[in-house]
This record gives sequence, structure tokens and C-alpha cells, in this order.
Amino acid sequence: MKILVADDHPLFRDALELSVRQAWPDAEVGCIGSLLELPAVPESADGPAAAAMRYDLIVLDWRMPGAEGSNPIDVLRRSGIQGPVAVVTGAEDSLTALEVLRCGADAFLPKTTPRRVLAQALRLVAEGGSFVPKCVALDLMQMTDLSLDIDEPEEGEGHAPEGEGAPSSPLTDRERQVLSMLATGATNKEIGRHLSLQEVTVKLHTRRILRKLGARNRTDAVRRAQQAGLLSRSLDAASP
Repeated sequence: MKILVADDHPLFRDALELSVRQAWPDAEVGCIGSLLELPAVPESADGPAAAAMRYDLIVLDWRMPGAEGSNPIDVLRRSGIQGPVAVVTGAEDSLTALEVLRCGADAFLPKTTPRRVLAQALRLVAEGGSFVPKCVALDLMQMTDLSLDIDEPEEGEGHAPEGEGAPSSPLTDRERQVLSMLATGATNKEIGRHLSLQEVTVKLHTRRILRKLGARNRTDAVRRAQQAGLLSRSLDAASP
């Protein structure tokens, strides 16, 4: 059994290593605090492209040094690291869960997950299964209609509900940050870079903003936000 634990917080990394060693006492466990510390993959006789290092389980924090401008799973794969991935992260929101799963993770586990449940989930992933907490799974089901059209153009003239003013439900802090950058004309990539988000997550936030404001597109969303007095507060919250 060969396991890789990657987390940039030493105390939590040690706790993860302890949980892993208790579940698999005879496992070979490697621990790193940055994706820049990934083990070198031995070259293959068929060339660098064929080289790979296989793990039975990879336990990965989602916001890791060394993954700037990409996502951690892509960094692993480009480095030749293969194996099922369980993401254990400080984030608990469904948008991050969707991002993690879209990027190829086999499990999404908040760091608040009880140790007993964490151990069971890791064992499930190592055996070829997948795991998402029930509360997160229910949120993802409610978001299905949103995620299905995630790649559609955001500036198309679609139908918007009648009425101006306050949003149908309050904007989250992150949605306010995204909204403030929409007002500057920033692209999804620029917003993602500023707020340390993946582009797909920016798109999801934008969709939610449009729906809450009843807006047809970004320009309409900014106009409605200005009329509702939301934009000045969003600008105050624009830092990540």
C-alpha cells in the first residue's frame, strides 16, 4: 500500500498521516507540504510521457502551494502522479465541492469531517469508490440545473424575471466579491486570479448572481446591483 498525503498545514498534515497510518499500519506513506515537493517520477524506457508513479491513495488539500494558475489534480497528473484522490479541505461549500469533483477527485471531505468518518471515506476511495458528505450531495443536487448550463455564453439575451431592486435571496460574501469585479469588466480568468478561484467556480458564482438579481447578463446584473445599492458594499468586500 502506497499513500501520498499533501497538505501545507503541518498540524493537519500530521493528523492526516496519523489517520492513514492507523488505517493502514504497513503502508508506505509520503508527506509533502507543497506540490513543489512532489516526488520525482522515474523515467520510462518509452520516454518521459510514459513515466508515471502510482499511489493506492492520494490525500490532498485543495489550496496548495505549487498549484497557482492551475488545480492540484492537474499538477499531480502533469507530474506523472497517478492514483485515486481524496480532497480534504477547509472549504465546506458546494461550489468548491463541484469544482473539486469536476477536476477529477474521487472524494470531497471538509476538514471538519469526524475522524471515524474520514477513515471510512479514505478506505472507500482506496478500494475504488467515491465519497461526498450527504449535506454537500444534497446541495449539489439542487445546483444541477445551474451546473448543466455552465459553459453557455453568459452575455446572451435570455429571459429575466420582471422587477428591479433587491435580489431574490441575499448574495454571499464571495458573490459580492465576484460582483464587484464584474463591475470593472474583468474576465472570468482575471476574477479567478484575483480571488484565487478556478474559472469554473467564477462561472458558477456569476450564474448565481444573475439568477438572484433576475439579470439577463453581466451588464444587466451590474445595473441592477447599482440600483439596489449593492455595488458599493461589494466593492468594500472585493479583496480575497
